[in-house]
Amino acid sequence: MCHNLKSPLLALSLGLFIGGCGEVKEEALQADTAEASASDLITFFEKADPKLKQLAKTASEALEQGNFPLAIQAINQLKANGAKLTVDQFMVVSEAGVNVQSAMIEAAENGDKNAQQLLNMQSAGRRN
Repeated sequence: MCHNLKSPLLALSLGLFIGGCGEVKEEALQADTAEASASDLITFFEKADPKLKQLAKTASEALEQGNFPLAIQAINQLKANGAKLTVDQFMVVSEAGVNVQSAMIEAAENGDKNAQQLLNMQSAGRRN
């Protein structure tokens, strides 16, 4: 009798665990602009290791100021520390990377020569 209850209880527990985790991850993936990513970097790194918190703050400020090179550098440094990040922090950093690329593309399309030059350099780097 007890053995018959273990499987359903295990399945229920696993379902609740996965369902509960999904809500936080979903929240971490809601940033669809560089500005939203800037805010998420502060929020999700609030209790992080001081070095990681500072990198997140640097990335956030750079995103807010449209300083794409600095934002990319800080985001890449956060990614390099991936083993120290929580799942949510890694997702926020990944989203920030996507959003900074989108912001650079938009800026380049609006005539920002620096953004276009940075995109060109990234493209050339990927080909090599």
